[in-house]
Amino acid sequence: MPANKNASLPILDRVRIASPCNMSWAEMTGDDRTRYCSACRKHVYNFASMTSKEIEALIIEKEGRLCGRLYRRADGTILTANCPVGLAAVRRKAVKLVAGVAATFFFAIQAFAYFVPASKRVRVRSLEPFATIVSRLSPTPPLTFGPIVGIIEYTPATTKPTSGNK
Repeated sequence: MPANKNASLPILDRVRIASPCNMSWAEMTGDDRTRYCSACRKHVYNFASMTSKEIEALIIEKEGRLCGRLYRRADGTILTANCPVGLAAVRRKAVKLVAGVAATFFFAIQAFAYFVPASKRVRVRSLEPFATIVSRLSPTPPLTFGPIVGIIEYTPATTKPTSGNK
């Protein structure tokens, strides 16, 4: 009897959706990891929120009889929580979110400062802890120069002599 060609593959490489479901993940009750589908009365597991070891343990525990939500990349691999490509995407989203929040915050501060009369404005860099941070990042160099004293030399522009001079 020939050996099963899939026997040597890791469990995740052998996972496929045998019968796709039309139910919306958003309409199911539960959390990001597991939701309950009222149509088929089963728990649906989100593989993207689980590590590959957790998914394999779940498949073994359920003997392969479970509903799952998964994302398959173009190369055929399944996106998991510990996937380096997926983690990089999450990091990029987090950086964009933080940058957006920071930009919004600074825009709001600038917009607020625009409406404050100039006589009542306070420079943020003069307030603590910002004053200490600014002084450490860009210390003001001591004034080592004074007024410059010396003979002034002036070179006038050259003019063409006129032909009418006697």
